[in-house]
Amino acid sequence: MGAGLITAEVIAGGLGRHSYYLQPSQRRLFAAIGWSDWIQTFITLMFTKISIALFLLRIVDSRKVRMAMYALIGCLVFFTTIFVCLFLGVCRPLKAYWNTGMDAVCLSDNVFKNIVIAQGVLSIITDLICAAFPVFFLRGLQVSLRTKIGLCLLMGLGLITAVCCAVRTGLSAAVKSPDVTWDIAANVAWRLPEVNIGIVCANAPALRPVYLYFQGRLVSQQSTAYSRDKMMNSSTRKKGQDDLENGHSNITSGSVATAETAVSYEMGMVGLSRDARWHDTNNIGNI
Repeated sequence: MGAGLITAEVIAGGLGRHSYYLQPSQRRLFAAIGWSDWIQTFITLMFTKISIALFLLRIVDSRKVRMAMYALIGCLVFFTTIFVCLFLGVCRPLKAYWNTGMDAVCLSDNVFKNIVIAQGVLSIITDLICAAFPVFFLRGLQVSLRTKIGLCLLMGLGLITAVCCAVRTGLSAAVKSPDVTWDIAANVAWRLPEVNIGIVCANAPALRPVYLYFQGRLVSQQSTAYSRDKMMNSSTRKKGQDDLENGHSNITSGSVATAETAVSYEMGMVGLSRDARWHDTNNIGNI
């Protein structure tokens, strides 16, 4: 959703261009999309950190640690709700926020900027807490060293998101700049890795069972293929041995048949010789 809103800001709203090059309709559209983008950013970051906290609750048994995680979740929900409500009430009526010519009561530019800064400070603190949290409970956790290292690396990504959020918060003055479409581009550029890296951290533990499932299926398929090839090779060798034995038998039978034929031929020649001698004897007697 955030990527779609930022894309709309770039294509239709003129993000990254100077405001004086834009039409009034583009500036109004940019203000409306930018307002929506800030709200979804607050909510996305809140749910990302809640997901990480719930993951840590699954692997920790310490009551103190669990209470700290619940307190962290409560603070995220409470302050994010306040920030979103303030953004929803930024102007009365709300459409006066992007239709600047309307008569309305709106929050001042400093208040609007301070909301963004306060949310950034909250995000930095929670990122650092989530990143440093494994240090306090991994020593007593009965898991392999490989799992501990992976967990530390995963939670250590919170340091990167904290740095991105700190830079983004430092650029918060651009939200009410006269040339906002140009000045806010750097803020958006740092906001993107902050949100996306947080999403990766929140979803990586949930992807492990899927990875293990497909890895098990792959190993099973490889084992099945190996067993099938082994059976085929065994049957091929057995068939070859049977063919060899049958061939030897055929050769033996052929040899016997050939011998019998030769004997029969010899016996026939002997019989023919005896008949010839008998006829010769009779002829001599007749003479």
